[in-house]
Amino acid sequence: MRNLVLIFISLYILTGCVPKVEKIKKFDNSKINKELKTDLNKFNSSELSLNTQWWKKFKDEQLNSLINEALNNAPTLKILKTRYKSAQSIVEINKALKKPTVGIDGNVSRQRYSENYIFPDPLGGGYYNLYDQGLGLNYDFDFWDKNSSLIRASINKSLAQKLYIQVKKIAMTTSIVKLYATLNYKKEQLEKIKVLEKNIEEKHHILNTLHELGLANQIEINRSSTSLEKVKQNSLDLKIEIEDLKKSLSIVSGLMPSKIDKLKRVSSFDKYKVFVPKDIHLDVLSHRPDIAIQKYLLLSKNEYITNAKAQFYPNISLSGLLGFTSFSWASLFDKSSYAPYIGSAISLPLFDGNRRENNLNIKTDEYNIQVQEYNQSVIKAINEVVASLKKFELNKSKIKVQNNILKSKEKNLDIERKIFKLGLKNKISYIDSKLSLIDEEITKLSLKNNELNAQIDLIKALGGGYKEKGTSLDNN
Repeated sequence: MRNLVLIFISLYILTGCVPKVEKIKKFDNSKINKELKTDLNKFNSSELSLNTQWWKKFKDEQLNSLINEALNNAPTLKILKTRYKSAQSIVEINKALKKPTVGIDGNVSRQRYSENYIFPDPLGGGYYNLYDQGLGLNYDFDFWDKNSSLIRASINKSLAQKLYIQVKKIAMTTSIVKLYATLNYKKEQLEKIKVLEKNIEEKHHILNTLHELGLANQIEINRSSTSLEKVKQNSLDLKIEIEDLKKSLSIVSGLMPSKIDKLKRVSSFDKYKVFVPKDIHLDVLSHRPDIAIQKYLLLSKNEYITNAKAQFYPNISLSGLLGFTSFSWASLFDKSSYAPYIGSAISLPLFDGNRRENNLNIKTDEYNIQVQEYNQSVIKAINEVVASLKKFELNKSKIKVQNNILKSKEKNLDIERKIFKLGLKNKISYIDSKLSLIDEEITKLSLKNNELNAQIDLIKALGGGYKEKGTSLDNN
């Protein structure tokens, strides 16, 4: 009893040898909500959440098929899924640390036994075969959470790796929709430019006719010719942009160019509107998988500190052997050859050149770095959400202004049409009004594209429909 008390007193004294660590704090959630409230409180909606398959609201089967194929076959996603699988295997490896190790060992040897040692005649001086066979068992106790902390650390890293897949899916789907929509808007602009070119050619023909009659000068013809060449140049530039968009869409989707070349032009984007989750300022971070990744990594780093601390405490292990030893193979498994063994050991390195202390310092530094990375991710997320919402509102305002401009241009075109039909002017003024209107329609297509991109940026900033389920990660 006295010896047992002394052992426990010694262990208690040894616990004081663990150095203290200084861990910095991550951003407080209440401070984050307070920061967001000013900018985001006015953005409310009847829609409580963003659907994870938000792109299906476009009701575009071609787009749905493109995204499904990308999500199922894209090499970048397959790489992340393989990494997650490897992370799960590491969890299982660490879980094995909590279980006893059982193994069968066998040994056959032949040797001469010394005549001048402990071996009596006839063993001393003779050559003999020795047969050993046994079932061994080893088990390390986990009093100080050394192995359990490694298991929890690997679980958290595995969950973070799983969320990298979610982050990649959001990046992929938002990029695909933006590229797909932009490709369609550019194709529509190209069609408008063809109409523009046709009208300029008509105007150019009229000016040539008037010039022959002495009613137009060469300067007007030259201006018309220059306008025609500029439109053709714009058409070529637009075709180059379209090819670049196709290339980018192929790469992001993980598809071959021939697949993208077969896409048909659609116009399914005009009526789509993103819904802002109600009271977004209260839980904006729960919609961001990248923030959840940082939380899991932070929990993992904290477990490594626990593991580093546990190395300062004594370790107790048990070992046993159910074995048989014999000079004769025929009698190896006889009862008389039975040689069981059981033992226990306690170990505590006292002088290790500060290896354990430096290891603890490293793990603490890694934790503090992870806190800073978490804080930086929060800053990035908040700025992306606020900027996306403001940009979203500004683009809506630009579309309203453009609609007013178009209405004025349409009225001017109607007036010029009536004047032309009454014979009060030649057709050039009417064509000029039509060209001016087409220019504004092309501008509106660009603005509509920008508006849609702003909506998709907002969807991405809101986590693409992701909702954090919770972080109860302390169990084995």
